[in-house]
Amino acid sequence: MFLAQCFESEDNGKMFKKILYSMFLIVIMLSVASCNSGSEDIKEPDAPEGYKVLVGAELEFSYVGEFSCGRARVCKDGKWGYVDKTGQPVIPCIFDYAESFCDGVAIVSVALNVEDEERGWTAFYGLTDTEGEPIARVDYEFLGEFKDGMALVMQESRYGFIDTGGNLAVPCDYDPAGEFSEGLAAVALENKLGYIDTTGKIVIPFEYEYIYSHDFKDGRALVYYNGRNGFIDTAGKLAIPFRYESAAGFSDGLAAVLRGGKWGYIDTGGNTIIPFEYEKANDFKDGLVLADKGDGRGFCYIDKTGKEIARQGDYDSILEFSEGMAPVLKGGKWGFIDNSGQLSIAYDYEWLGENGFVDGLAMVKKDDKWGYIDKDGNVAVSFEYGALYEFSGGFAAAIKEGKFGVLDTAGGEAVPFEYEFIGYIGEGLAFFKEGDKWGILDLGTR
Repeated sequence: MFLAQCFESEDNGKMFKKILYSMFLIVIMLSVASCNSGSEDIKEPDAPEGYKVLVGAELEFSYVGEFSCGRARVCKDGKWGYVDKTGQPVIPCIFDYAESFCDGVAIVSVALNVEDEERGWTAFYGLTDTEGEPIARVDYEFLGEFKDGMALVMQESRYGFIDTGGNLAVPCDYDPAGEFSEGLAAVALENKLGYIDTTGKIVIPFEYEYIYSHDFKDGRALVYYNGRNGFIDTAGKLAIPFRYESAAGFSDGLAAVLRGGKWGYIDTGGNTIIPFEYEKANDFKDGLVLADKGDGRGFCYIDKTGKEIARQGDYDSILEFSEGMAPVLKGGKWGFIDNSGQLSIAYDYEWLGENGFVDGLAMVKKDDKWGYIDKDGNVAVSFEYGALYEFSGGFAAAIKEGKFGVLDTAGGEAVPFEYEFIGYIGEGLAFFKEGDKWGILDLGTR
C-alpha cells in the first residue's frame, strides 16, 4: 500500500509501480519467514547480570544503524528497511533510502531508474510510522529533516514546508527558505526576505533585502537593508538599528558586529558589550569566543567581558572548549585548561577524543591505551583499551585484546569482551557482528 501511494498519479512508469508493489508484498512475507527461521547452532557468550543476547548472530544485513523509537534501519542487497528490537522486519528492505526514526516518523524513498534531463534521477519520498504504515506520499525534489514538526520541501525549484503528517502546511511558493526556529522561518520572495509561522501566515512582511537567511536566536534575527545590517524581533519590530557594515547572528546572548572596520559584540538590546577592536571574530560558545585583534598576538579566547582567557600562540595547539574545558597541546602532550585559562589537567596524554568533554568525561590516550577521565583529572575508565568509542545512553563500545565489549560510565563491564564487533548503540541496545551476520544485545541497566 505504501509504495502504491508513493507512485499514485505518476504517468511515467505505471507498470513498473505495479510490479514494485507486488514485490513489496512478497518481500514482507519472505522477510518475516527468514527472521523466524533463526540459527540454533550459534554459540552465545555467557551473560553478566543485566545483559543478554536478544538475537543471536543470524541477521543478514550489509549495514545496520542504531535503534530509535524502537526501530533500527538496516540495509540488504542495496535496499533499506527497518527491524524491531527482536530483529523482526517491521518494514521490509525495499527502499533506496531510509533515515532513522525521529518523533515516530521516518523518511524513506524509492528511485525510479528513469533519467530526466532536467531533474536527473527521480526520487519518490514518503513518510512511515514505526509499524510500517504509510503516513503520506511526499513527491518533492527535496525533503529536509523535520524541525519543530516541519520539514523543508522543494517542488519545481520553489520551497515550502510539510508537517509530520505529510501535509503541505506551507505551499511551495518561495525562493530560498530556512528552517523553523523559535516558531518562525525565513523565506524569500522576489529577492525580498520575510518570515512565516508554521501555518504559513506571513508574520514579518517582505521588506528586507535577501542576502542571506538567519534563524531567530535569543529572539533576534539578522536582516539586511540599504547596505546595512540590523536585527528584528519575532514580531518584526526593528530591535537593533541598521548601523553595522557586517554582522553574525546571536550566539550565547551576544552577536559579533562590524563597525568602522572593526568587530565588537552587542547584546540583544543593541548595547556594546565588547568594544570594536577586533580584526576577526567568531560566535560565542560555552561563554567564550575566539577573536583576533590583529596586533600580532594571534587568536585569543575571550570571555563575555572581553577578558583574555587563553592565547593560541601559547600552545602548540588548542581545541574548542566543551563543558568549560579546552584541550591544549604542549611538548607533544595534551592537557586541559578551564574557562579561566588555568591548566586544570596536566599534560599527560598522547591523544584524545575529538569532542573533548561530554557528560563530564573525556576520552584520552596514555601509554598507548585509551581510557576516560573526569574534569578533575581522575581516571573514570582505566587505561587498558586498544580503542574506545563515545558514550551513548550511558554505554560505550570498546576494544580489549582485539575483542569488542561494552562499558558503562563507571568503567564497569556491561558486555564481556568476546565479540568481533559491537556498535550502533541506541536505547540500551547494540548490534554485534560475528562473521557476516548481525545480532542484537540488550545492555540492561546499571
